[in-house]
Amino acid sequence: MIQRIKLILIIITVIIVFMVPYGYHIDVGPGPNGLMAITWELPETYGLMILSALEYFIYYLYRLVVLRGMWRLLNGAISSRRFMVHGLVSEIIPLLISIPGVLFLSSEGETYIPIMIPIPILLLYCGFVVIYLRTQSET
Repeated sequence: MIQRIKLILIIITVIIVFMVPYGYHIDVGPGPNGLMAITWELPETYGLMILSALEYFIYYLYRLVVLRGMWRLLNGAISSRRFMVHGLVSEIIPLLISIPGVLFLSSEGETYIPIMIPIPILLLYCGFVVIYLRTQSET
């Protein structure tokens, strides 16, 4: 039973990391704004674009660390506090990378770096998993 729950948590984590949007892309220039996930992008003016968001790997690279952190948490290799720090960092990184994009504009008025507003679904999921595992360990 325990192994099945661990497998389900890993599968849900993979789905959240790769399929759920991690941020809202804001384009100050003429480009469209839209939702971004690792495997897809949904600009406001176009339809769904598969695998087009791969160029923004610097924004979502740390989400893969959270995926590894989930594996290590379920195997008892890291604490739940450290796992939550990984979840928090994965949401802060897109914002920290976007700050220079707001400050420096090209001569055309566009940002050099895309601005991403984080959508903290992965952080909320990390919190849910930690609470769930703590309640399971108490029983």
